[in-house]
Amino acid sequence: MSEKDRSSDHGRRMKWDDSFFFHCHPGLDCYTTCCRDVTIFLDPLDVSAMRRTLGITSGDFLERYTSRIVHQATGVPAVVLKMREEDKKCPFVTDEGCTVYESRPYSCRLYPLDTEQGVEFRFLVSPEQCHGIGEPQEWTVETWRAGQGLLQYDEPDFHVKDVMEPEQFWDAPIRDPRMQDMILMALYDPDRFREFIFSSSFLSKLHVDEDIIEKIRDDDVALLYFGAQWLRFALFGKRGILKFDSEYLEQKKKELFQRRRDAR
Repeated sequence: MSEKDRSSDHGRRMKWDDSFFFHCHPGLDCYTTCCRDVTIFLDPLDVSAMRRTLGITSGDFLERYTSRIVHQATGVPAVVLKMREEDKKCPFVTDEGCTVYESRPYSCRLYPLDTEQGVEFRFLVSPEQCHGIGEPQEWTVETWRAGQGLLQYDEPDFHVKDVMEPEQFWDAPIRDPRMQDMILMALYDPDRFREFIFSSSFLSKLHVDEDIIEKIRDDDVALLYFGAQWLRFALFGKRGILKFDSEYLEQKKKELFQRRRDAR
């Protein structure tokens, strides 16, 4: 394919078996410029992986390196990577490249491509902006996804997308900060969510199978699945694997009847 033909890829809609040319390396004069002044939305798996690489808690990671934004129409929170104030660069990029490359976010792995719903793909930038697009290495969309470690996101994202996509929420936007924080904790703050489950009365109120309890103690992906189930239960009333413990409900009924008798 000629240089002219390669540059015409910009703007082309691509499916998984469509091919394109791209290679990023330190010899390019635009190397790491894509890591500056850009909005990078973080996937829940990104937070989990990056905080482990840095050796800090998910709460510390969210506080130091991210900003929370709220969808105006729905009130659903999301997390974006915070750029450095002095130069608008990603906090993890240097002249030599990415210092957390093995744990880099989904968006960085997918670059120079962008997608909506993971069905159609397009170039995010033009060949004039990204000179890696003019390099001779050829990929299909699917070989690029596999080579960049994106396949590991497919199953978890499938399991949680119904609680992350705005149209799944009720008609009225979520304005209660407590509900927004509940969503943020269950999806993006695994250490705080795990502490909430095991250090509060959570497990005394809800019936959870023992094998699930053991999985979520250490497995962040299992915890994410559980968090999605909990949000479905708490926000939408979908029971799934969760239901209130019968003994807890019986005790609450007795307390309610007692308060009513005392009020007479």
